[in-house]
Amino acid sequence: MKKIFLYLLGMLTMSLYSCEEVIDYELRTADTKLVVEGLVTDQTGPYTVRLSNTKGYLEEGRTPGVNGAIVTISDNHGNTETLEQTGDGLYQTKTLQGTPGYTYYLHVVIDGKTYTAQSYMPTVSTIDSLTFEYHKKTHMEDEGYSPILHFADPAGKGNNYRWNVYVNGALDPDELAVLNDELYDGSYGHASMGFIIQKGDHLRVELMSIDKPAYNFWYALVNQQNSTGGPFESTPANAPSNISGGAIGYFGASAVSVMEAVVE
Repeated sequence: MKKIFLYLLGMLTMSLYSCEEVIDYELRTADTKLVVEGLVTDQTGPYTVRLSNTKGYLEEGRTPGVNGAIVTISDNHGNTETLEQTGDGLYQTKTLQGTPGYTYYLHVVIDGKTYTAQSYMPTVSTIDSLTFEYHKKTHMEDEGYSPILHFADPAGKGNNYRWNVYVNGALDPDELAVLNDELYDGSYGHASMGFIIQKGDHLRVELMSIDKPAYNFWYALVNQQNSTGGPFESTPANAPSNISGGAIGYFGASAVSVMEAVVE
């Protein structure tokens, strides 16, 4: 009986191998899209617009720049400047100076196709101070100091902000954050920045005013950055762009308030 059982097991194993089939699955590749990244601020220029093309899902490396475009930025006060190409897909201003309260218009022409965008530059609240709250080591986070940003929000709902964070001179790309004044309109704001730094670290924070379309764009990116890939989360998608003509990305205008501090 044991020999018969082994024989049947061997036949079953052979039948499973004989049913094996290799399936070649070809991933669909989406059409190439223009990607626009540009920002005008009230700080001293030059300001840069980067143009690139999207890449396939499995392609690695930096996205290729788009060269030979005609790129202009104008405002609602009659100022216009044609940007100079300074690198692979990089276009820079020379004399343009951003001003809070102005609306800025981007105009890009590539191979006869036109892409446009516009962004209003709101005023920004001045950062009052940066403080640091000590945290003991836990199983969830390291020991160190959590920065807290303090500033007064002006009265009237509709103020939106994002910030750039530099730790010891290096921009931290993981600290992407946006906030609005829905909960504390006209109040004194205390924004915990949600990360840990150490004693002696130098912190630079740039608080940036943004209009509502920019808030929607950055808020979508924050949600994707914080996504864990769970079954109940929404499918990843491009953030809502303000670029016409089928391009993706964002062109924005922001006033900036800067504060620097060292953890003592």
